[in-house]
Amino acid sequence: MRIADLVEKSDRQVAKPINFGLIYGMRADGLQNYASVNYGVQMSLADAKRFHFKFFHSYKGLATWHEQVRKELYEQNKRETRTLANRRRRWLPSTQPSLNEMLNLPVQGTSADITKLALAKLTVELDDTAAAIIAVVHDEIILECPEPKASQVASILKKVMIQAGEKFLKLIPVEVEVGIVDNWAEK
Repeated sequence: MRIADLVEKSDRQVAKPINFGLIYGMRADGLQNYASVNYGVQMSLADAKRFHFKFFHSYKGLATWHEQVRKELYEQNKRETRTLANRRRRWLPSTQPSLNEMLNLPVQGTSADITKLALAKLTVELDDTAAAIIAVVHDEIILECPEPKASQVASILKKVMIQAGEKFLKLIPVEVEVGIVDNWAEK
């Protein structure tokens, strides 16, 4: 049994604001509000502070990266950031980017780079499957195919997404969840 199999839906609901908020520089008071407003998760300020501490204690590399970006932004007046594919975002000298903006592009932009690479590879890999790319939602690729081909297409999608992720995330294991459903609402 995988650890992920032991995680309840309610655990995932609490983890979402922690992961999505803290990775972009949110502090404990912001986390408390963000969890409530965006996810319906109520947490005390003490809990938010505890989650903040444990998150950055567990992910020391993120804490180091946040501090580096903070220094570049506020001490060196840096006005650009890049994805792992080296795409960059630049701000005008008259514009002060926020810490959130400086932290967001490397994460979200790299995710977009991975998804775009996977889409490019999929067009070739799916050639003989009668599958079609229906939509892309953030880091999800939604395909449609004849039912007898569903397992094959799911396997191709998983393989391609892992390969695309590994191109950029060389030291991080890439995990991909693939589901076969009759409609997107069932995912």
